[in-house]
Parts: sequence; structure tokens; C-alpha cells
Amino acid sequence: MGSGLAPALVLVVFAPVLAEVLFGATPITNPGALLPDVAVYGCGALLIRELVRRRGLGWISILMLGVAFGIVEEGLALQSLFNPSLFNAGDLGGRALGVNWVWTQWTLGYHAVWSISIPILLTELLFPARRLELWLGRAGLITASVFYILGVLAFAAIFRFAIAPGFVAPTIPFAVAALAVVGLVTLVLRRRSGSVAAEQPGPVGGVPSPWLAGFLAFLAAGAWFVPLLDLPDILRTGAWALVPMLLAAAPVAVVVALIRRWSRPDRGWTDIHRLALVMGALPASMLYGFFYVTAGSAVDRAGQAAASVAAVALLILFARRVRGRIVSDEASIRLTASQYS
Repeated sequence: MGSGLAPALVLVVFAPVLAEVLFGATPITNPGALLPDVAVYGCGALLIRELVRRRGLGWISILMLGVAFGIVEEGLALQSLFNPSLFNAGDLGGRALGVNWVWTQWTLGYHAVWSISIPILLTELLFPARRLELWLGRAGLITASVFYILGVLAFAAIFRFAIAPGFVAPTIPFAVAALAVVGLVTLVLRRRSGSVAAEQPGPVGGVPSPWLAGFLAFLAAGAWFVPLLDLPDILRTGAWALVPMLLAAAPVAVVVALIRRWSRPDRGWTDIHRLALVMGALPASMLYGFFYVTAGSAVDRAGQAAASVAAVALLILFARRVRGRIVSDEASIRLTASQYS
């Protein structure tokens, strides 16, 4: 993996921990699931990050490939997008044309943000001097690709032969899902390269405080979980399911638009703002995991809670480090400016 070994390995670990362990989907009573998790989530996030950075693209491309990642896992491997019994996906409502639409919206958004974007963002914050570098050489790309494919095949085999052996996805929706993956990857490959140059730290102007940025991220994350996963019965049938789907999408779209505006190079968007987004979004998945995902097992709930508390504590310590780094950089800039004034 060349000179990018450290950040690459950190991302390979971060992705399954943030997406699966903190959410409770991979509980402490099932540690064996971490092996395919690392292959799929870790290598998947690493491959997406490398493709986007190699082409000089940005976070919209990462989100698009995150959606493609979700379709591969949930549609082609696990088939939860189509199976109404798996994960109780059909009970969430909005099932039509062989697709669990409410579940599809939620899980694809979850993978795009929590499984892919947040681990990449957090890893690049941890290695700020290397965020624009390529972390994998040719051998590393091949190795990560092989492990990712093997992980996806392992997921598919486990769910087809052990967890949901009697289900066969309808042909047309399955084919459309495969075409959607090809289409998303093609769109990303055809996007024009944008400037991803490192932003020089400067005085914050025209941007909210990190606290407000984090709070908005928390609200958007909550809007993604609550309306889609905790619907009243009346909204689980027929066209009524469109109501929570729109309620979840609208605030997220607003927050995404605001972040794109605030994070322009001519603004004072800093690493502490980026970290605030992570710290705002992660508690939503942790809390939902604690109250719902691991609720059936006291041991799993305790393990998930302990992991979440540890993660929050580490993020707070890291936030202090990032804040100190920004203050130090600003002081250096002021000192340099005074020398040439």
C-alpha cells in the first residue's frame, strides 16, 4: 500500500466500526461478522476514497459512490431492498413493484453518509497533511478490490443460504439495481475534476459556529432516522408512505445545500467545522442502535453503549486537538503577515 499505509489501514478499521459496531448491527456477541465487515465496509470506503481523490473530485462524488455501495450491499448481496421480511424492511411501508421503498431510502442514505462519507472525513481529519494524497498504489488497489469482492460474495452467500434462504429477488428490480450501480459509477467517472486544494486556515467569516454546524447535522440525522424508521401505522400503507419519505429528505437537502455554501474555499470553513458534522451525525445512529437495534439483548446493548461512549470521548479529545491545531496555524499566519507588513 506504499506510503499511504497508515491512513489506509485506519480507514479500513473506521468504516466498519462507525457503520456497524456503533450502530449495533454487528454486536459484541457476533465478532465473526467483523471479518466480512472489514472487507466490505473498510475496503469499499477505501476504494471510493481513492477513486474520488485520483480524479480530483469532491464530496458529492463520494456520496454518489456511497449510494452505489449501498445498492451493491443491500440490493445485490443482501437483497434487503426487495425482501419484505429481512430486517422487517417491508413493515416500514412504501412497498411497491417488489421494492421496499422506505427502507431503500433510509439504508442507501445511511450507507452513503455513515458507512462511507463519515469514515473518510474522519480519517482525513486525522491525517490532515495527507488528505490530498493517494493512499494506495497499484498493488494496494488490487488487494483492496479483491477483499471487497470477496466480502460482498461472503455477504451474498450468508444471506442466501443461511439468513434468507427462501427468497429470490424479482428479476426486473434486481436488474435495475445493478444498472443503477453502473450508472452512478459512470456519472462519477464523467464528472469534471474540481479543485480539492487544501484550504488555508483563516478567520471564520460567513459561516456558522461549529456548534451550530454540529447541531444542524444532528437535526438532519435525526430527520433521516425518525420519520423513516419510526412511522405511525397510518403512514406505512399506500401513498401515505411518501409523507415520511419527503419529511426525511427535505431537511437533509437543506442542510446539504447550506454545507456546500459554507464550505466554499472563500469561506472560513475549517477542520473543526468538518469534525462538528461528524460529531453531530454519529449520535443519531448510536442512539437509534441503543434503543432499537440492540434492545433485544442486554449484553449487546451494553457493548454497543460502551463502544458509543468511548467513541464520543475520543471524538471530544480529538476536537480539542483539532481546535489547538487551527489556533496554532492561525497564529503562524498572523506572525508571517506581521513580518511582511
